[in-house]
Amino acid sequence: GMSEKFLKNGITMRWYNTAGFEIVMANGKHILLDPFLSGKINGLSCYPFDLDQVDQCDYLILSHIHMDHAQDVERIQKKFPGLRLFVGDLSADPLCQWQDVDCSRMYRVRPGEDIRFSDLRIQVFAGRHTEPKRGAFRNKSVDPETGKLKLDDWFGSLELQNYLLTTCDGTKILVWAGMTSEDQIYRFAGLQPDIALMHVSPKQDFEEFADLVKAINPKIIIPHHYDCTEVLFKAVPDAMKDMSEENKKNFIVDGMFDFNRYMAALEEACQKKNPTTALLKPEHHQWYRFGFCWEKMQ
Repeated sequence: GMSEKFLKNGITMRWYNTAGFEIVMANGKHILLDPFLSGKINGLSCYPFDLDQVDQCDYLILSHIHMDHAQDVERIQKKFPGLRLFVGDLSADPLCQWQDVDCSRMYRVRPGEDIRFSDLRIQVFAGRHTEPKRGAFRNKSVDPETGKLKLDDWFGSLELQNYLLTTCDGTKILVWAGMTSEDQIYRFAGLQPDIALMHVSPKQDFEEFADLVKAINPKIIIPHHYDCTEVLFKAVPDAMKDMSEENKKNFIVDGMFDFNRYMAALEEACQKKNPTTALLKPEHHQWYRFGFCWEKMQ
């Protein structure tokens, strides 16, 4: 067995599902990212998590207000009324129309802001939601029954923030989602976080993703959001037709998309360009510890 001794630093973290994570800092404060506790999408269930099992929340940080990222804000805030809530400036009003949110505890954030508390620093970066070619507005954001705009859908596609979190002991966590595009590479160059939580989708280009990883230079990548895609592909194999031909050829095995094979190939592509980065695929709902530790060599 390993004989690591963790020093008094680092974080513990668990993945709920999709982009939902819970992080506990070295001082015992809890951060929730994009919690989607019900895990229900179009009647499919994606690793639901019970709010009863969440014991504390001091900071609640949203990348965007799509349902699978922001559905549980009201429930969580009712349970933990002291939390500080972070949401994109444009999306704050739509979120308040959709849910009963305590606005006095809300921070409306914009790209470029650097928000500091005694135990947490939050740097905000512009991101872009992955868009259909005709835009979310024409694509799906109008409710067919009422003819009205679905606010969470529209604003969720319109505004997406990425964050660099520096926790009380100096651990740096990049919270990244959305499109891989060339501008992102320059925006994140040299950040060198300890952990990068990265949105992974079979629609992404491996090369572009690996270039982004090289620019960021994290110690560890934790991929997310692919889990609901996996659930969807199993239930609706037809959904696989959106992928590149190359991905279809390499990763569809006996009519099923092989996510383990896909992740292994993704890690290999990243390590080719950035040998010091490891990819970790955590189990859902399982606590993991990250930090500086020492080990006596045999």
